[in-house]
Amino acid sequence: MARAVAISWLLVFIATAVAVWGAPPASAHATIVSTTPADGSHVDVSPEILTFELSEPVTLVEGSAQLIDSTGARHSVSTDRVEDGGRRIVFVVDGEVPDGAYLATARVISADTHVVSLSSRFTVGSVTQFGHALDAGATTAGVEQYVRYPSKAAVYLGVVLSSGLMIAGRWVWPIALRGRRFRTVYRAGTAVLTVGLLGRFIVQVAQQSGGPADASASAVATVLGSQLGIAIVVAVMLNLACVAFPPGTNRTADVLGYLQAASAVVAVTLGGHGGSTERWPLAFIGTATHVYAAALWLGGVCILALVTDRVAQLERWHRVAAGHVVIVSATGLTLAILQVRPIEALFRTSYGQVLIVKVVLVGLVVVAGYLTYRRYRRGATDPTGERGEVTRRSRTVIVEAGLAVAVLAATSLLSSLTPAKDSYTTNVHTELNFGASEILDVEIDTVRRGPQTLTVRFRTPDAGFAAGAELPGVDVELSSAEANVARMPIELTRTGPDGDGLTWISDELIVPTAGKWKVTVRFEGAHGPKLASFDYEAL
Repeated sequence: MARAVAISWLLVFIATAVAVWGAPPASAHATIVSTTPADGSHVDVSPEILTFELSEPVTLVEGSAQLIDSTGARHSVSTDRVEDGGRRIVFVVDGEVPDGAYLATARVISADTHVVSLSSRFTVGSVTQFGHALDAGATTAGVEQYVRYPSKAAVYLGVVLSSGLMIAGRWVWPIALRGRRFRTVYRAGTAVLTVGLLGRFIVQVAQQSGGPADASASAVATVLGSQLGIAIVVAVMLNLACVAFPPGTNRTADVLGYLQAASAVVAVTLGGHGGSTERWPLAFIGTATHVYAAALWLGGVCILALVTDRVAQLERWHRVAAGHVVIVSATGLTLAILQVRPIEALFRTSYGQVLIVKVVLVGLVVVAGYLTYRRYRRGATDPTGERGEVTRRSRTVIVEAGLAVAVLAATSLLSSLTPAKDSYTTNVHTELNFGASEILDVEIDTVRRGPQTLTVRFRTPDAGFAAGAELPGVDVELSSAEANVARMPIELTRTGPDGDGLTWISDELIVPTAGKWKVTVRFEGAHGPKLASFDYEAL
């Protein structure tokens, strides 16, 4: 019976996933590969077309394409479109723009439903300096701030109380599915899941439109045509059918229950980081398997806490639970490897820190489950020596259920955060010793591509600077074979000398692409010019 249930579940899950994956990709968590003009570059004449080449497909937020000059004025973009299967964003500039410094910006929606801001700076004609007014600025969270997290929390809770409840019941407690209490909890779970999915749909439409007040029919159509949109519609329809005909009432209702479970898992997967086309299908399969195993495990806990009066079949349940805990752990480790790198990002990003909290909570759920099982083994033997039932629900079951809710809260928060691999940054610091007490401290404030600040410090000699003597000089340039940049001189502004010595700070340094970069420093001091270099990886 259990094997048949597992095979049936697997088949309907694969069928639903294949059907949904046939839709065109909604987008993915993309990064900029290159821009035209190149970020931080100078062009002699007004460009006719601006492009962002992206690592993965995206959906362009309506009306988000803008071209802004250093005074804050907006310049008209006659057309914005998506090409190359969503991997290229194209702006067609309306006429010529005057000489000046410009910021091209756009917002796109990733497949994991994050809004990603794109920006690129360039100068035109006689203007070669950017000034300090050209910043992309922060994106207002809007409706996402108030609806996104609660809707995700409702989705995760609903999946456990519907799909997880039904699959766990079929596997271990099939008789429980015939009871009124199961139907009540299951219907409540499908209702919560439906509300959460509709909230996710509203968020997607609002993001696609650039805000809830600007929601349009075209934005609704775009979301409906995406993988996530299709998955939400299918899941909501099956939820409504299962509210009317919950599993356990007849064979048709059981089939609807399996289909509902499969559609819910697919919708949750596509609504999170599993929807990214990066490393597909590994990310999709890993996330879907993780969601399924966690839903069944926590759904079984909810049966013990909410559905059954007696803790029956506990030995069988803990064998099933142990197997699914292994699956949750294995898939969770796989997803962590995909989303958290380098390892320092685990401790220095919000994503990594929430992941640690989730792992601790999962461990506590496992401990509570083990304590329940140990109590069963010690107290559930009747006088004849046969295994019986624990007639009273253990307090550890209630604790286990409460911790499960905390796990769901952490999971919903985790899926709303930018993966650590995309948010992690650190500074670069190195010391260049040219001998004869000539030492430079070089620091780069971030390893993320785009605007960076490079600072060079020269300590004041013990004897100080000789009166009338020429002060030391520093020149810095970047190069990258991966980015095909042979030489990129860095403009530096010197301050000092003061009590700390001399300091040179870069002016409007922009590293255009990710990859390995070489920093070459030329120092001219009292003992003549000297060269030194070091490498760092831009993310």
